[in-house]
Amino acid sequence: MVKSSAKTYSSSSSAVSSSGSAYSGKSYSYSKYSAINPLVVYAVLFIALVSIGLSIYSAAGVSSIKKNLNPDVIKAEDIAKKATSHTELSAYSNIAPLNIVQITSSNLAVLQSQIQGLDTSHIGKFIIQYNDRIVLYDFENDLIEAQISIQQSQIPEDFFNKLYSHAEIKQLSGETPIGGILDQNSLNTLKEQMPDVYKDAKVGDALLRYTTALVIYDYNNDNVVNAVALNPEKK
Repeated sequence: MVKSSAKTYSSSSSAVSSSGSAYSGKSYSYSKYSAINPLVVYAVLFIALVSIGLSIYSAAGVSSIKKNLNPDVIKAEDIAKKATSHTELSAYSNIAPLNIVQITSSNLAVLQSQIQGLDTSHIGKFIIQYNDRIVLYDFENDLIEAQISIQQSQIPEDFFNKLYSHAEIKQLSGETPIGGILDQNSLNTLKEQMPDVYKDAKVGDALLRYTTALVIYDYNNDNVVNAVALNPEKK
C-alpha cells in the first residue's frame, strides 16, 4: 500500500525528497492572473446591468399587457361614491346618477357633439349625469375636471312630449338623455366615422344618447331621423 501511494505522488507535479520534505517539480507563476484587466470587469458589469434592465422592462411590459387584456372593472356605484365625496358634489351623495359613461375612442366623436371641450385627453374619464348637471370626472386621479349645468329652458317645453309620442322610442321616456344640437363640424366628423348612422342627419337635429339607444330627432319636423340600439357599457 505504501509503495502504491508513492507512485501516485511521483506521477503528480510534486515529489517527495529523500529527506521526506516536499518540493515542487515545476515552478508556477501566478503573476499573469493576479491583475485582472479593469475593462473586462466594466464590460461584465455593463452586460449584467443591461440584462437586469431588460428583465425589468420585460416584466413591466408583460404587466402592462396583462392590465390591458384584463382591465379592472369599475362599478358605477364606486364612481358615484368617490365623485360625491368631493365638497362640490356632496349634495348628490344620496342621489343616484341618471347615467355614467366612460369616454372611449369609439364614443368620443358622439360625446363631442353633445359636450363642448372634450378631446382625446379625456379618454378613460367618466361623464356622470344628474338631473341638473353633467360632471366630467377623472376616476383614476380622483379629480372633478368640470361641471356643466343643464338648463331645461334651452329646449322647447313640448320637446320631449313630441319626441316620446313616437312609438319606436316611447320606451325610453323614463330616462333623461345626454343631448345636444348638431352643428356642421360635429356632423361632418360623425358622418365620416359612422356614415350609416348619420346619413340622413342634418345641422339642427337633436342628438340624444341614452344608455341603450342613440336617437337623432328633427324637432321642427317632428321626425325621428334615426334610432340606433346600443350595447350598454360595462361599468
